[in-house]
Amino acid sequence: MGFDAAPAEGAGMPRRSDLYNRWSLQMRRSELFRPGERVGVAVSGGPDSVLLFEFMKQLARDKGLVLTVVHFNHRLRGAESDEDERFVRDLASRHDVQFIRGEADVARLARERRGNLEATARDLRYRFFFSLVHRGQLDKVATGHTASDQAETVFLRLLRGTGTRGLGGIYPVLEGKVVRPFLSLTRAEIEAELGKRKTAFRIDATNRDLRFRRNKVRLEFFPWLQKAFDVDIIPQLKELADRAREDEEYLDAQARERAHAWRVREGSAGKIPVRPFLEFPPALARRVLRQMILAARGSLQGITHRHIEAVQRLATEAQSGRGLALPGNLVARREFDWLVIGPQSTRCGDPDFFYEVEAPAEVGISRLGVTLRFKIVGAEELGRAYNKHAEWCLDAQKLPGGLVLRNWRAGDRFQPVGCRKLLKLKELFRQRKIPREQRGAWPVLVSGKEIVWVRDFPVAASVAASAASRNVLVITEESQPADKARRELR
Repeated sequence: MGFDAAPAEGAGMPRRSDLYNRWSLQMRRSELFRPGERVGVAVSGGPDSVLLFEFMKQLARDKGLVLTVVHFNHRLRGAESDEDERFVRDLASRHDVQFIRGEADVARLARERRGNLEATARDLRYRFFFSLVHRGQLDKVATGHTASDQAETVFLRLLRGTGTRGLGGIYPVLEGKVVRPFLSLTRAEIEAELGKRKTAFRIDATNRDLRFRRNKVRLEFFPWLQKAFDVDIIPQLKELADRAREDEEYLDAQARERAHAWRVREGSAGKIPVRPFLEFPPALARRVLRQMILAARGSLQGITHRHIEAVQRLATEAQSGRGLALPGNLVARREFDWLVIGPQSTRCGDPDFFYEVEAPAEVGISRLGVTLRFKIVGAEELGRAYNKHAEWCLDAQKLPGGLVLRNWRAGDRFQPVGCRKLLKLKELFRQRKIPREQRGAWPVLVSGKEIVWVRDFPVAASVAASAASRNVLVITEESQPADKARRELR
């Protein structure tokens, strides 16, 4: 799309509006910015980011900040994406501000990762922001997220089912490197301010595409709530997020204090004795587990409430030697009276392994030099996943029980697609000429009491997915050297 209908910026533009004065007072109280800092302003060309740049220019004069305009081209809209970049570059040039760009073919990478387009775009964009800070070019990056974005995020998380941490929505500071100064301003306030300033901006047509859930919430559901119930949902959800973050901060501190005397560090793994852990209140126990995962992995990306509950069950019910595969090549395991959370590579070199799998999950098997990934895909991704990985797709609705990944055991029997009866795996190994020295660590996936998948074989006939399946468990494999390199790039 082209410029918004608003006329170009004029000489009569208000210098310090009421909205700016209110916002700048909040910035002084919040201390998001310190004098002399080099701040990158993430500008997409849309209204939120353009006004953020306008406000940051004024704040920079007051606080002695050094600004840089940062733009990431997602290559999602062809010539329009390039026009957005030119608009932002010109904006920086007119105000004599340094311009730094990044780019990625987001659509291609999302297809290769078999991931969500919006999530892939966000991941690549934030990697770019963080790289600028890690390389020492900037001290932090400011993004234009608004109270309206906050309300939409909280609502979507409510639909998925979330806890207090998720209700906190978009946090004002992310790892000390990315800040969101506009979380107190609504999109309507921002657009009204741009109209008063007669400032031009770009419009992204995909923001009106109702195939995206966020757009549907913004354009249809919130207006319907406003009309049907006479309620302004945006400030209410924004205030809910503020309270949830305050509660989360307090409970997180309580969990850290309660567990401090019991947690033990052993290399890259952490451990805690099960008996005192089980005496923790559930609200603190969940946070202790998140803290242990964060310490072992450096990130909570991909960790859901379902994973935390599964680790709690492992601590409560499992026998010694049982383990649970988690995203990020991590494993939780019960070792006698201890709960241990650490990298899988410290364990999977042993041919005898036994891991409960809560998709999404990863399991590294060092003896075979592979990492297995487990992911549930729905109808929107089903065709692509089925066409590319049909032999490793299981119909999630047909699985008879929970999933356990273990090594092959003598006497195991399996009926893959194409076989008329159960066969001994030992015989199938001979047919495939799998070396004897590898068979002991060969991965076998069990659901209930049935073997439903074996590496390098078609899935079990009883659970094989079809194009009509609604939810499919997709299993993929990568060699460990490539996987290790990918993790080091994060």
